[in-house]
Amino acid sequence: MVGGAAWALAAVQFVVAHVAVAAAWNPAYSWSRNHIGDLANTQCGLFSVPNGEPIYVCSPLHAVMNASFVLNGVLVIVGALLLWKHWPTGWLADTATVLWVMLGFGKILVGLAPENTNIGLHLVGCLNVQLGALGILLLSMVLFRSDPVLSRIGMVLAAIGLFGTVMGTIGEYAGTSLYLGLGSGGMQRVASYPSLVWLIMIGVVIAVRGLRNPLRV
Repeated sequence: MVGGAAWALAAVQFVVAHVAVAAAWNPAYSWSRNHIGDLANTQCGLFSVPNGEPIYVCSPLHAVMNASFVLNGVLVIVGALLLWKHWPTGWLADTATVLWVMLGFGKILVGLAPENTNIGLHLVGCLNVQLGALGILLLSMVLFRSDPVLSRIGMVLAAIGLFGTVMGTIGEYAGTSLYLGLGSGGMQRVASYPSLVWLIMIGVVIAVRGLRNPLRV
């Protein structure tokens, strides 16, 4: 139950912080052009990631967003370790657990190294997006026999996340048309948000099952 609650809380607090910090922007935050990392940028002015388009960034509540990144990472790691024995045994589950722990450390690194302070470390931390999609895919494969509904939903989420990752990466070099009208920030969300949905879904399902039948979960 604690592991499931940790995963659900990791995503929920991140979503709340994301919306609250974006709402504080003036001029308004662009959900299509601005990246998620812009919310944690500690300075005001034009900024661009490598191969990206310069855009004005000014996030008054950047400290809140950076703290949310770190908290998200810590809770993901705690949840992954506590849920490790919950999954059917095998190398797929073990590998998925390692990926989720690495994702957690990536989130922490993103929060400790905002994009404008150390872009190299920040981009290393951003690899958590790909790790999340792969982690969803592996756990979905693990759950295929025991929980086919969750497994199928997970496979769809993993496919969306991987699609967003590929299109977003190629779009940086091949042209903005590959963003499909969503913008670079929008395509980044296609890659990132499936992990949040998965964390909430799996976290709530496991926590509720644990409350209903604590001796078996």
